[in-house]
Parts: sequence; structure tokens; C-alpha cells
Amino acid sequence: MEEPIVMFILTIAGFVIATCFVIIGFFIARIVSDVKSNTANIGKNKGTIELVKQQQESDIEKIEKMTQLEIKVLSEKVGDLSTNVNRLVDLMVEQKKG
Repeated sequence: MEEPIVMFILTIAGFVIATCFVIIGFFIARIVSDVKSNTANIGKNKGTIELVKQQQESDIEKIEKMTQLEIKVLSEKVGDLSTNVNRLVDLMVEQKKG
């Protein structure tokens, strides 16, 4: 009589243990899948960040070149203005003398 009860209990225990292994296996598979996915995303994000960084550096270089060119043109114009002002002053002095 005790033997069928023991067999029943062992069967139930085996079923519970097997179910626990299946559940644990499922979660381990999900964790592995998530880690692989996150690793791939990290690689993509690093590439994107590097690309944005290069673009920013390129933009900064362009801005520096444009600023230097604008300063050069502005200084030439200031030089021309200074020359014209000197001529004007010279003409005014000559008119007062004459």
C-alpha cells in the first residue's frame, strides 16, 4: 500500500523539479538573448557616437576656417577704411592751407 503513494509523491516531485528547470531555463535563455541584443546595441551606439563626434569636429573646423576668413576680410576692409580716412584728412588739411 505504501509503495503506490511513494511512487505518486516521487512522480509529483519529479514533475515539480522538471517544471522548475524549464522555468529557470526559460529565464536564462531570455537573459542570454537580452545580453546579446544589448551588446549589439552598444556597438551600434558607439559607432553612432563616434560618427556624431567626427561630424562635430568637422563642423568646428569649418566654423574656425570661416571665422578666420571673415576676420581676414574684415581686417582688409578696416585697412582700406583707414587709408581712405587718412586721404580724407590729408585733403581737408590741404583745403585749409590753400
